[in-house]
Amino acid sequence: MASILVRKNAMHAHFDCFSGAAGDMMLAACLDAADSLAYPLQQLGQSPTADGGQTGTNSDELLSRLVNDLEGGLPELKGEFDLTAKRVWRGMGRIAAMKVNVRSVYNHEAAPVPGAPKVHNTQPHEHGHHHHEHEHSSAVAKGSKEDPQDSGDEHNHSHDHSHHHGHSRSHDHSHNHSHDHSHSRAHSHDHQSSGGKLRNLPQITKMLQSAPSRHIPSRVASLAIEAFTALAHAEMRTHGADSIDQVHFHEVGAVDSIVDTVGTLLALYYLGVNLGDDDDDAAAAVTCSPLPLGEGTVWTDHGLLPVPAFAAMRLMIGMPTCPGPKGVTGELVTPTAVALLRVLAGVSSGCDGKDHEPYWQPTGMPGRPPSMIPRAVGIGAGSKDFERHPNVLRLILGDITQQTQCGSDAFDVAGVTGEGSESYADVKKVSKTLEVLKSKPNERAITIDNEPIPQLWDMHTLTHMQANIDDATPELLAHAVNLLLDNGAIDVWVHPIVMKKGRSANSLNCICRCDSGSTIDEEKLLGIIFRHTTTLGIRIQRNILRAALKRRFVEIQLPYTDNVRDGKVNVKISSLNNGEIVSMKAEFDQCKLVSEESGVPLKTVSSTAERLAWDLHITP
Repeated sequence: MASILVRKNAMHAHFDCFSGAAGDMMLAACLDAADSLAYPLQQLGQSPTADGGQTGTNSDELLSRLVNDLEGGLPELKGEFDLTAKRVWRGMGRIAAMKVNVRSVYNHEAAPVPGAPKVHNTQPHEHGHHHHEHEHSSAVAKGSKEDPQDSGDEHNHSHDHSHHHGHSRSHDHSHNHSHDHSHSRAHSHDHQSSGGKLRNLPQITKMLQSAPSRHIPSRVASLAIEAFTALAHAEMRTHGADSIDQVHFHEVGAVDSIVDTVGTLLALYYLGVNLGDDDDDAAAAVTCSPLPLGEGTVWTDHGLLPVPAFAAMRLMIGMPTCPGPKGVTGELVTPTAVALLRVLAGVSSGCDGKDHEPYWQPTGMPGRPPSMIPRAVGIGAGSKDFERHPNVLRLILGDITQQTQCGSDAFDVAGVTGEGSESYADVKKVSKTLEVLKSKPNERAITIDNEPIPQLWDMHTLTHMQANIDDATPELLAHAVNLLLDNGAIDVWVHPIVMKKGRSANSLNCICRCDSGSTIDEEKLLGIIFRHTTTLGIRIQRNILRAALKRRFVEIQLPYTDNVRDGKVNVKISSLNNGEIVSMKAEFDQCKLVSEESGVPLKTVSSTAERLAWDLHITP
């Protein structure tokens, strides 16, 4: 029978970016997912922390490893950042999520645009798409929690960061920062001082390539280099630089982007996600949902700019996108997040415009994870808190499954440990049920020949005209109905309606043919309605399909000859296209004349005519 088998060592990661994506949101989701694992993090077999044992939660352990590896593997960054995490709540539903904070020791000043003169900028600037919080107070303890009801006087500043690298030859390159203050005594300040190192792609690549593998595994380093390369290509095309070597990442981008990018990859590595292999060019077991584009504009020193940011939009080339949540304006996806997801989800190169292969080459349906057994879920929060939906990113970790034919007792399902366990019994019950269902014939199955089935009725295209009338007498409407029928209408009917303020009214409906030769008929019928009723407007609906039976008339001789028709009436025969007779109906007006002249009841005349038609075995 068919059982679910789990591929060993193939933990899959699916990023659900329904509200947006940022590098710190991805990192926070990884930390949160660690706590929902059913086993201590050290059981994954990765290297333990420096103290040799795990004493806190999985997220504490993972955060400690990340800080240790980032400082040990990338000594150039040591002392430039402080990485902390805390629990927050987002949205009207108060969804709990993990929020990471990357505190940079540098102030926020824009890097020079490639080719532009280096001019010091003293204007306040706003970052619109990164979601890092910078704590301007005492250090936040790892794992500290934010009370959802607390609005006290903590001196915490929640900053949204973006890298708007638009430039002009006539002005300097700047970034804009928007500040969401999480404390009640809000205040603002301008970042005017410089500081921090400006790193380009070769420098970051050298840092990662020289990182000790005990801290930064080679696969993590290579994926990080790919992500920064994609980001550099997008920035180069945005600014029109001659080479990616000329693109300097903003000092916050250098620190924050490296921490977010390398930290996320390290976290996935420690969580047991299959990141692929450099030797056989195997792709990582990562998928992502369509990325929300967002809408609106963001104000910068260069004026109003559209979202997504130019670099982020270039990175989305070839990737599935979707509209953002309704009612939300502003940037929802950051360049760092797109670069990471682009590399992890297996999108081929193309940001440099030199790769002519398809950009998007997913292993499955874009936007959907493969068949998998979920093992952990992580929720990462952004700094913004939207009113109608939570500003969070969801990470789903699971074991990839496949359907395989095997015996009913052969189970290799992750988490099923033995015949005595409840999970084993549950799986076996399901398997037996599937086996029984498979053995039973499908009583409702219908065998259909491959030959096309002929259509049993005709299809007509009609036009429907409708007018609501509240000031016409019944006699006037009856006259209009007769005029419409006499001038080519297929059918006309009137039904009562109730209009506003409780007024009684009637709806006049008329249908006619809708084809190349029916324009004159339609105009004539419209003219009749306007001239012979009191309506001021007519609704017209064209291309209405109607299925119709074939119709024909036959003349039937009745035994009542002493009348004006000599006892003859027409019977309408309705049939399918295959010849099957569906119904017969004697013409009412003719039956009425025969009844009046012969004295035979009308219903008797009608039923006799229809019975005689059936007895004659009429065929089309």
